[in-house]
Amino acid sequence: MRRLLCSLLLCLPWAAFHTDARADPRKDWDDFRAGLTEQAAGPTGMYAIQDVAVIAPGEAAHLPAAARAADLRWARQRGDAGAITLSYRDGKAMLEGKGLAAIDLMQAKDHQQALPNGLTVRITPYEDSLKAWLYNPALTAQRFKGLSFFPYDPKGVVTGRFTRKDVPVAVSHLDSRNHTGVMYWVGDVALPIQGKTYTLRAFNKQKDWKRIDHVLLFFTDKTSKKTSYGGGRSLETHFPAGAAPSSMTFNLNTMYSFLCAHSQYYNCPINLTTFVPVELKYGEKYPPSGK
Repeated sequence: MRRLLCSLLLCLPWAAFHTDARADPRKDWDDFRAGLTEQAAGPTGMYAIQDVAVIAPGEAAHLPAAARAADLRWARQRGDAGAITLSYRDGKAMLEGKGLAAIDLMQAKDHQQALPNGLTVRITPYEDSLKAWLYNPALTAQRFKGLSFFPYDPKGVVTGRFTRKDVPVAVSHLDSRNHTGVMYWVGDVALPIQGKTYTLRAFNKQKDWKRIDHVLLFFTDKTSKKTSYGGGRSLETHFPAGAAPSSMTFNLNTMYSFLCAHSQYYNCPINLTTFVPVELKYGEKYPPSGK
């Protein structure tokens, strides 16, 4: 299962569970629920995020040595001599400090490194910056109570017609936290849902068709703000990079909430959603279990 991708100011790309509804849609749903739960509750999951920093080329962020693990936050100034430093220079993300052997996180497995104090640092590189994530697995037990899902419905497996844009169109979006971002409108999907066909814009974080291997649809519907997340949900399907088919199968049972539903460190493209005037009782429900 691939790590979540997201169209966020402070996250790795956009959402991506590798789904293939045509192969075994019921297994696809089971894998989706397991993967999303792992992404939420794991030691470097959504509920374990303690802090995030954005680091531009030539800059660095620091974790003070004097602070308790639970109180650590990224700082721009180095402060004490024993601080752990993450510097971004010459294409390298060097993590070094007391108790650590210097390591380039660009070359590290999963771009991450455990710290002596039990926290973990992970990076996600972008063209013009680096996101530095600080995880505290102890936070998960405090925050995470479980996820909720609608029952599986085989009627949620639908095939739509994809019309590709030869040149993806950059679309700026303003999210629920007044941050801006850019997604690329790569085409439109005519998707049959409950007896009617709806045309939805399809997006990707990439603008080069040679690198595009999935499309994302963003919904609100009549369950929004009631039994699903009010800001919207995402749906995707994958294909070989650069080879988007004209016919695409989507498994609505794998719809998931925008990630800002789970953490303040994400932001969501609320103005890119398409409202579908029916109840889409598929995929992730909201709020999560126990909330």
